[in-house]
Amino acid sequence: MKRWLLPRERVERLTQITPSWLRERGLEGLIIDLDNTLVPYGSPPPASAEIAEWRDALARAGIPVCIVSNAKIARTRNWAEELLMPGWGLAGKPLPWGMRRALRAMGLPAAKVAAAGDQLFTDVLGANLVGAYSVLVEPLEPKKGLPHTRWVRALEQRILNSQREGNAPWKHTTIIKLLR
Repeated sequence: MKRWLLPRERVERLTQITPSWLRERGLEGLIIDLDNTLVPYGSPPPASAEIAEWRDALARAGIPVCIVSNAKIARTRNWAEELLMPGWGLAGKPLPWGMRRALRAMGLPAAKVAAAGDQLFTDVLGANLVGAYSVLVEPLEPKKGLPHTRWVRALEQRILNSQREGNAPWKHTTIIKLLR
């Protein structure tokens, strides 16, 4: 059974996903989440110098990048315009529509694209459902966000800990135990 909730890889910061990192894995494009992955939750533009330099390095290498976020449309659009990349808000992740839209915009098959975000149940599951290379990024501000996001983070941590211990969190009985 496929491990739908588990990322292919984990990174501490989004900026660790460089052109060489992508090429080493045979990847040619990148889909990114907005809040707590690219920028702190709720922060307005402008981008930090680190993010601007990272974006420029990807652009120089010809790596297309798209933002796919469940944030409000205006917020996502403002950040996409700031970073000079396509972006879609209210994407409905983990449902595949937003990710597929980004894949079409890049003109790449899912197998050639990494999708990075800070949540298992939206970003990683969404990437895995479309067949992209899922990357879990440590959240920039794990204690901030919507109330339900903080609760879900605790469940995600139990799933990740269960994976490290060799249990199979994608099995029905294990998920029930994790929810108790």
